[in-house]
Amino acid sequence: MLNSTLPSTEITQRKIQISARDIPHILNEYADKIKILSLDCFDTLLWRKTAAPKDIFTLLAERPLAKKLGVTAHQRISAAARAYRTKFVTKGSRQIHLKDIYRGFTSFTVAEQDALAEEEIQTEIEMCFAFRPFVELIRQAHQLGLKVIIVSDIYFSEIELRHLLSHHLPDDVMTMIDEIVCSFDFNTSKSEGLFPLVLKKLNTPASSVLHIGDHGNADFQIPRQLGLHALHFLQFDPKVVDFLRLQQTASALAVLAKTTHDALALPRFSPFRPIFSVAELQPFTPETLIGYMSFGPILYAYARFLMDEVDTLSRQGKRVKVFFLLRDAYLLSRACEAYAGKPIGKLVRIRKFGAVAASFKTIADIDYYISGIKPEYYHFNVITEQLLLPTELASQIIALANNSSDPQMTFLQLIHQANVLDVIFENSAAYRERLKRYLLKEMELEEGDTVVLADTGFIGVTQDYLTRTFQDELKIEIIGRYVLASHEPDRPACKSLITTTWCDHSLFEQSCTFKEGAVLDYQENGDPLFDKIKLSHEQYKKVDAIQSECIRFIREAKTFFTESNLTHDATMLQAVAHAALMRHVYLPLEEELNYFKDFQHDKDMGFDLKKTVYNVNNAQEIIKKSHSPFRLNPYEARAASLDLTLSAMLQRTFQLDLAPHEMSVRVSPIKIIIANNQEMTQQTQNARHMHDEYFSLVLPYANGLSMGLVFGEHYEWVQIEKIKLLNQISVVADDMKDHLIFNEITNHGSLLQCQSRSSLVMIKPLSLQQAIPHYYHIIFRPLVLRK
Repeated sequence: MLNSTLPSTEITQRKIQISARDIPHILNEYADKIKILSLDCFDTLLWRKTAAPKDIFTLLAERPLAKKLGVTAHQRISAAARAYRTKFVTKGSRQIHLKDIYRGFTSFTVAEQDALAEEEIQTEIEMCFAFRPFVELIRQAHQLGLKVIIVSDIYFSEIELRHLLSHHLPDDVMTMIDEIVCSFDFNTSKSEGLFPLVLKKLNTPASSVLHIGDHGNADFQIPRQLGLHALHFLQFDPKVVDFLRLQQTASALAVLAKTTHDALALPRFSPFRPIFSVAELQPFTPETLIGYMSFGPILYAYARFLMDEVDTLSRQGKRVKVFFLLRDAYLLSRACEAYAGKPIGKLVRIRKFGAVAASFKTIADIDYYISGIKPEYYHFNVITEQLLLPTELASQIIALANNSSDPQMTFLQLIHQANVLDVIFENSAAYRERLKRYLLKEMELEEGDTVVLADTGFIGVTQDYLTRTFQDELKIEIIGRYVLASHEPDRPACKSLITTTWCDHSLFEQSCTFKEGAVLDYQENGDPLFDKIKLSHEQYKKVDAIQSECIRFIREAKTFFTESNLTHDATMLQAVAHAALMRHVYLPLEEELNYFKDFQHDKDMGFDLKKTVYNVNNAQEIIKKSHSPFRLNPYEARAASLDLTLSAMLQRTFQLDLAPHEMSVRVSPIKIIIANNQEMTQQTQNARHMHDEYFSLVLPYANGLSMGLVFGEHYEWVQIEKIKLLNQISVVADDMKDHLIFNEITNHGSLLQCQSRSSLVMIKPLSLQQAIPHYYHIIFRPLVLRK
């Protein structure tokens, strides 16, 4: 007899969602309707001791082998994302195995890759535990004669997941599990088609199965659509979810409060203080602040870093040739010359577009390129241009893809058609030959050379594709040495002065550049063909001034230290350079904000060619509408307030998981009236404080319903900044002012004078085809409270 203190009717009434307290009573309702109990694995039957799944990778990075090989949590996450994209591009599948992830660490041997996969499984074993309520539910199901199966979307095989479960489930419970189904083994997920395959394997109708899991779509919506009984398991009450999220945030920040300060009390080096003391810094111009005092120390450190790297390689018996990649590495070249007192290497005109365009020899090369594109940068027009497809053919492919039910899959299928591949291979071969002529002529390469590519950063794409295309053919070694870089698992030959997973260094990059257009292509003899110069003369004039001051600093610092017989450890200079870059990005002075305000990047100038790297005025608009400073450029956040700057820095550095409503606990209650032709209802919603006394309110849209906001209840005067209609994809109506009705309100433009407590603004609905949910987003600012 099952223990039952909660009436089964309550389970019936709440069939959509269950909590842990409901688990003992579920079979009271379903035992006579089903033959099979199906359970999700992770976060249902098996839980982890960590706050989030990704914390496993942080623990993995501390294990002996991962530590020895230098594997970081960021690299593990990056490798997984690349593995998923590669599998989809090459096989049309989104299912990978754990070993596929570690195959992305291309500098490791297969034995090392497999050993890392085993270490990850061992980390999972140590961090997982069985959730007792579901353990007891399995026992109950067995007593009732029900089969029990585990269905999991996971990159483990059935054998590996069984091994993991056997470490945490009691022996008797393991024997009660009839089937363990892993998405990897079936090459499809629960959301894509796993359940029909499970039903077929078990030879059972959908109605005979009850599935329970924590994922709202994969574990509830999908199985219910297929006719299975399904319950959505909520681990926590929403209030508990918020509490735990904040606790996880505090856990990430706890390092800042360590009493020993072991993790934080790093020496704060400042070896350039005597230079600033003896230097002529007056008049204290923005160019001096930026070029001499900020970028000068960074590039002094980089010059030392590059010289040390060249010396190390030379002592290893390698014939080293250094090439600075124009346009952005121009100032790097000048800095190294100023530091060494002689020219170092050569300036070469190679850009990422050309390196990628020349690389397409096989289908695998095309797949490698496409699988490297992150979802936020997956634009069909950009991809077809990079694949060197003619405009007419590219337009046809994009139109067919966009008009299909699965645009991304259709696009990939069209790209892989034989006639399209022929065009790509032919055009790439011609581009490759032209680029090769440039390399041989300009770089004077010889067999056995070690080519060092010097650039500002960030992940070494140009180096990667040049290596794939030319390293074996020309019998040379190609490596990269950058100012800053995020070291990806598939870029072993990449090394940098500063290693960071993120940094908005666009202003630093623009200050290092050379005045010429981007290289579009190469002539048949290898000479480069240039695009026109897009940036303004005024910007280049400022860049020249910054560069002059930067070079002045390096020369004066080198002279001072030589005459004073002072030397500095490389790690000290690296720390100083990192601090200087962080100061430039997050804590710019007023002079810097003003100096850079009109700077543009010619790769992103907007449709009207007026877009700037940052826009302080635009930032003021954004912070009225967004809780998070993440959406701001660091300079925009700094112009708004130091609080926003530090908040953005902390959130990004510690990867804090903060929900929008947790950014502010200050709210303003607004009575909402919902009306159609037949009836009217009302409710109260809390508008949340944003910035500068603005409040934000999001309300659901429904066809035929008018939405009224009773501002008069609490305010005598209120300012309506904006009312938008939007969905998850785009803004449908940027300004709903023509759809507003004012009741007992005197309208003074955006300022509204409420005549009584009943004063309201009614939003008339638009007529929409609603395939996806739509929302109103209201931004307002109370001016005078009602007494």
